[in-house]
Amino acid sequence: MTRMLPDCQEPASENLEKLDRMARRILSEIGIRILSRPYMALLSEKGVAIQSDRVRFSPAQVADLLASAPARFTLNGISPAHDVILGDGSSSLAAGYGCASVMDPDGNIRNAIFQDHVDLVKLVQVSDLFHINGGILAQPSDMAADVSHLAMMYAALTGSDKCIFGIPGSRAHMEDIMTLAAIRTGGKAAFAQTPRVLTMISPVSPLQVDDTGLSALDVAGHYGQPVILSPGVAAGTTGPIDLAGNVAMATAEALGLICMAQVLHPGTPVIFGIQCYGSNMTTGNISIGSPAYALQARYCAALARYYGLPSRAGGSVTDAKSLSAPAGYESMLSMFTALQNKVSLIVHSAGILDSFAAISFEKFIMDQEIIRMIQFYMNDMTVDDTTLNFDLIDAVGPGGLFLTTMDTVKKCRTHTWNPCVALRGHLAGMSPREKLLKNIQDTREQMLARYEPPRIEPDVRGAMDTFMRTKGVDPDALPLYH
Repeated sequence: MTRMLPDCQEPASENLEKLDRMARRILSEIGIRILSRPYMALLSEKGVAIQSDRVRFSPAQVADLLASAPARFTLNGISPAHDVILGDGSSSLAAGYGCASVMDPDGNIRNAIFQDHVDLVKLVQVSDLFHINGGILAQPSDMAADVSHLAMMYAALTGSDKCIFGIPGSRAHMEDIMTLAAIRTGGKAAFAQTPRVLTMISPVSPLQVDDTGLSALDVAGHYGQPVILSPGVAAGTTGPIDLAGNVAMATAEALGLICMAQVLHPGTPVIFGIQCYGSNMTTGNISIGSPAYALQARYCAALARYYGLPSRAGGSVTDAKSLSAPAGYESMLSMFTALQNKVSLIVHSAGILDSFAAISFEKFIMDQEIIRMIQFYMNDMTVDDTTLNFDLIDAVGPGGLFLTTMDTVKKCRTHTWNPCVALRGHLAGMSPREKLLKNIQDTREQMLARYEPPRIEPDVRGAMDTFMRTKGVDPDALPLYH
């Protein structure tokens, strides 16, 4: 007998209520440790209950502060054509984020360089799948750490006209990021009125937040820019091994940071983004290819809807250590989960390998195919008199051939699934792997050949360049888009 699987649907409301009650209990009875004396003092001045080094929020306070965060907001692209609404039930995609290494198809790893970041900016700009560019697409090893954040931000602001990911850091670091973005988008006054730069902020799990995270939260809020509150809690290591306890604790961390954001700057746009992992209990490493990751992402989306906030979860992620079968099926599970559950912002949508240890250009291309397959499936099919097409079926009749009809000829390029990299037809004398890699490389080269940098007014570009030079970075020395 075949065992019937449960339908995929919203998690039971009673489960969401239990998780919420536990998260609020954690916040009110245990609290979150503040690893910053200045922010401990500032939060206390603003009326937050602090005992020893921990802040606590009562369930009623959580409800009041959540009410001041917008349920949805428009993230504005540099070009209005790329504006997206976060929290309206649709999904916006961003590529891989945060890797310091690049992996080739066979699993060989090298340090990322600035040119890798630039090439990824180009690929994201050209692709019609990604709505948000920038952030740390590849952390460059060939650039000093104290200026690499500005160089990466400059590359995104000059090489793309999509929405922009920021880069969290110290107060000075955040001020520089916001100043550069403001120059690009019309000045600080206009910038502060328009959400344009997303900053992803994570606590120090379990239940701690440091000065860097609070500074990023404070500066982003000061400029009216949105923040993603994204605890990365791993079941069994930095969080309880039971997934329910892990999700509840991550929820407490996210709600605590959302509350702090609203205390510091009421009305700051926030994204509820618990990023809950599984764990490899043999090594203690996180596991992002596990179904535990996808299941917790499903609860992230449901809890965000429960709180009336936009959500964030991961996309095409995997623990695989090369471009391999596990890289495909693990990525398909997590991306399908995120899209099916209408996660508002899907980060790591393309390129991730080895549990976030590396970015892969080949997997970036392959992941686009995964996304397009899921979109094709989720777009469903139109069922009406035209598509049922009785007259065509009658005309062809029993034993006939639809391949040669004009209906098929007219629709063959638009009504079928046509992959870019998956193998179809003859291999032209190559092995299946050789042909796959050639298809991937050809697609990558075609995308880069289509790239054109967006136009920037000369006075704006000049002001950006001048600011960069005051910070010790010569834009003319960067391998950009000239």
